[in-house]
Amino acid sequence: MLRWLLVLWIGVALADNPYPFKVRSERQGSTAIVHARNDGPIPVTVRMELAERANISLAERWPLILVVPPNTELAAARITAFDPKRSWSYRNSYRFQFGAYTAKHDPAALYRLPWQDGKTFVIGQAPGGPAITHKSPASRNAVDIPMPEGTPIVAARAGLVFLTVSENDVGGMDEAYRSKANVVRVLHDDGTVGNYVHLKHGGVAVKDGERVEPGTLIGYAGSTGLSGGPHLHFAVTRVTREGDELSVLSEPFRFYVGDPPRPFTPQYGLAARADYSSSAPEPRLVRQRPASAPAPSAR
Repeated sequence: MLRWLLVLWIGVALADNPYPFKVRSERQGSTAIVHARNDGPIPVTVRMELAERANISLAERWPLILVVPPNTELAAARITAFDPKRSWSYRNSYRFQFGAYTAKHDPAALYRLPWQDGKTFVIGQAPGGPAITHKSPASRNAVDIPMPEGTPIVAARAGLVFLTVSENDVGGMDEAYRSKANVVRVLHDDGTVGNYVHLKHGGVAVKDGERVEPGTLIGYAGSTGLSGGPHLHFAVTRVTREGDELSVLSEPFRFYVGDPPRPFTPQYGLAARADYSSSAPEPRLVRQRPASAPAPSAR
């Protein structure tokens, strides 16, 4: 009698992630077919790894990294019993990231200020400024903009909303809050992702699958998650691959004001007014909190 001991799949993604992606295994005689199913509206990059294996033969090289298009199921791998007369087993884990690792940030892309016209706010954290806590690759080029809770937040660049979280109602500087931020994530046409983080409880104004344009209302500022006060954390990120490893990298970007657009690089202490007329004022440096003061976000 043949004894079959098949797979244990462990799925890992973001703690705040309800995105509809999964991996499953289907047995066909002495073979198992590994399927990756993406029921969401954007491509995802998945990394699969075999943690344990016994009496199996692999058709593909593992760890396995592949891009799964939106609304698609792929037969990703084939695993076969090396000796069909003996028991065989394997244990797999997987982790996925939003977007394709082949995406590249468009160097010509410009981002409007992510707040409504007529409003002025001062950038509290930006690359090269003091008190930077954005030290991970995923946040190194992010900006934090302190603003009152409930301030309307608008899309900085056109794209497809693919993930929203609005149910969280807690925040603080304890690590326990890191996964408790309300967010809106938008896929841009170049495959990068716009991340709008720390929105207020119930403060999301768009739905997954909705197309937004620059200036579209997407939510309201708050202080949910790992946050020291009401502000918007904004970052442009993409998936990167180095060998068999995946990571998320934040990209440098440029805001703009005026018509025609006048680009500028976000800086610590820069006051910018959302004005898209020909007479828009240039952003200006203003006095900010002392460099030793705590930063509003560590995300």
